[in-house]
This record gives sequence, C-alpha cells and structure tokens, in this order.
Amino acid sequence: MDERLNKVINLTAEKFNLENHFLKRHHIFREQSDMNETTYILNMEWFPKDADETDEDYNPSGTASIDVDLQTNLVKRIIFVNGENKTEADFPPAASTELAIEWIEKQTGLEFGRQFKLIHEEEKELLFQAAVDNVAVFPSGSIEMEFNEEGKLSLFSIDGIFPNEEQLNWEPFALTAKHLDPIAKSQSKLLEIPLEDEEKWEAIYGTTTVFVTNDGRRTVSFEEVESPKSYIQKDVLLEWQEPIKEKLTKQDIDLSLEATPEEAFSKEKALGNDILTVDDQQHAEETSRNFLRSEFPEDSGKWKLSGLWREMGYIFAEIKPVAPDARVIDRKIKLIIDEKDYNAMNFIDNHPILNLFKNFEKAEQPKLSKEEAFKKLREHIEFTPVYVFDKKQNRYILCGKIDCEYGVNAVTGEVVLLNEL
Repeated sequence: MDERLNKVINLTAEKFNLENHFLKRHHIFREQSDMNETTYILNMEWFPKDADETDEDYNPSGTASIDVDLQTNLVKRIIFVNGENKTEADFPPAASTELAIEWIEKQTGLEFGRQFKLIHEEEKELLFQAAVDNVAVFPSGSIEMEFNEEGKLSLFSIDGIFPNEEQLNWEPFALTAKHLDPIAKSQSKLLEIPLEDEEKWEAIYGTTTVFVTNDGRRTVSFEEVESPKSYIQKDVLLEWQEPIKEKLTKQDIDLSLEATPEEAFSKEKALGNDILTVDDQQHAEETSRNFLRSEFPEDSGKWKLSGLWREMGYIFAEIKPVAPDARVIDRKIKLIIDEKDYNAMNFIDNHPILNLFKNFEKAEQPKLSKEEAFKKLREHIEFTPVYVFDKKQNRYILCGKIDCEYGVNAVTGEVVLLNEL
C-alpha cells in the first residue's frame, strides 16, 4: 500500500477508535467543488471484527464508511451502515447541540457563528449551513448530523464551501423593499408545471430566485451563482446554409471519479479548472454549429449556444431552443467536446424526459394577469441579505436575495406552496 495512504488510514483508525474494526476496502475518488476545484477523497470501509463476510458486495451492520480529504486530512463523511455505531469514539451524543458544535469545530476547523449556523434542530438530527457572521452565503456549504435510537452518531457529512471574513467585501446592507419590489415584480412569470398524478400541466405564476447587488444596479441569477467557476454565459444564434450528412458517432467519455494515489498526491493542477480562452470559445461555438448541422439539419436558426464550461478535461456546451415555452422543464442539449482538438465526442439530450409528459393535458389559459398574481404573491416574497460569490472579483459580495416558496394558480387565483405541487 502507498505509504502516504497508509499514514492517513492509521490516523483515521486512531482518531475514531476503530480497534474493533478492520479495513475491508478503500479507494480514492475525485470530488468537484462549486468553485470547480478538484479535491481527492479517500473512502475507507471499516468492518466490525465480528462481521459476517459471506457476501462480498454487502456491507454488514456497523460498517463505518469514512471519507477523508487527502489534502487537508479532514473528515468529510462518516456513515454507519443501518445506523449501527459499534465504535468507542468520542462522538457527541444526541440532544446535545452544544457538544455537537464543539465536535464539528474540532473536526473541521470552522468557527460556529462566524462560518456556519444552525438552521434545523431535532432530537436525532442537526443541520447547519455556511454563513459569515450568521449571514448566508451562495454557493453554500452544509453540515448534517444524524443519531440512532441509542443516541449515538449514525451519520456526519460536510459538503460545499465555508468562506471566512477575509474572502468577502463587508458593507452594511443598504437594500430596502423600495429597491427590491420592482425587481421582484419583473422576476414574476407564468410557468407551466406538470402534475403527475393528474397527468396535466398547471399554469402557475411564480417568482424566480434572483440576487440583487447591494448598490441595486445589478441582478445575478441563481443559475449563474450555481454554475461552475469556468462557466461562461452565451447567447449565440446558431445558423447555417448547408447541412452535414454524416451523423455524430458517439465516443466513450471518461468521467470516472476514480483516482490513483499518484494523481491524488500530485502537485499538478487537476483537469477541468482552467477558464476557457477566446480561442476555446470560438472553436466550441463552431463545433456546436456543426453538431446541429448534422443532428438537426433543418433547424438552422432554431437553436442557440447558451453556455460553455470545462469539466473533467472536456469542454461542455449547453444548447437550447431560441424560443423556449413556459414549461419549467425546458429542452436542452449538453454537447461534450474534446478540449484538445475541439471535436464533438458525445451529447446528452433531455428530449426523452420531456417525452414522458407528451400525453399530459395542456394547461388552461390564464384568467389572472401578471399584476393580479403579483399582488397575491407580494406578502409571501422574502428579501434576505446574503453573500454571493462574484466570479469577476473572486470574492463574496453582499446582495439581497429575492425568493418565494409560493405560486398563484393562474386560473383559480389560489395561492399554493410550490414544493407541494
């Protein structure tokens, strides 16, 4: 076994008192962060020494699956199979939030109140969210803890980003409802949502989530914040004169997350982090056009290139219809391009998913206007201060988040909770 891995394994066994367990198997995998940075995680499966090993593919009760970040040596996840914790480790007990917070701070190096806050608390479950001085951040991070019937830890996980004060521009929150109301109204739109039980589309007015910079001059979409750091928004109409007769031959794409110790401990930059150059963008645009000339030869001018980004050593192009409908599930194609020669290698089309709804009854024509619907929604719209990562400044900036969990039925005028539809 690699000596560097062996050191991490021994430290893990010592930290969590795994003397009653043995390491059954382990592997390394890549994990891509919201900032498009690659980390390498060592997963270890520790079987109880009295475990029944008759089934090689089965992890017996009490198995501890532990993930450790090989760069920081910090634990990322602990999962006990069937919730059965047979260790004698010094885990915090259930119903002791204060001890749980102290344990999290020790394991992660984060500081409660300054980098994360409690957002959900039950006797056997705790959920925390990334925050700077108790103000939420986007993209965000989360910490989850669960406990079994005996009050022992059964799950711990930490995911996402937890910035500190040095990574943000501090300023007093200056936005008011006067600034945000007109923007919230402009974000209200008519959507068609599929109701699977009734096999029909329902017309609903809703307000899309958006972030407004603290000076009120710019809005940032939720999709823009959640997109990879290398993501470049596009709005390029794809037209052509002549089709291409030869169809794309799909090639196998290596998006495997498995990694070797050499890759994990290498000082070389991992694949997929570089920003796309102007030359990359021009080639990807031309490849996207040629792909459509081949696959949709009669559709010149009906599609547009909406975004480009790098991922796992490939260039991804997002292609959407120029004139999308109001349905919440819109048509899109993800084209995978070789970053070395810019040849199209494969594509993913969500058309088969849309086909699942092709026999659904069409939505009724709205009886309410957008203005009437907004009056009903206004009292349910939330304005909250948040720190949002600005890709241009490479820092978090203060914004106002406009969000609404409710919608208005465009036919009946009923106010409905969107996640219950």
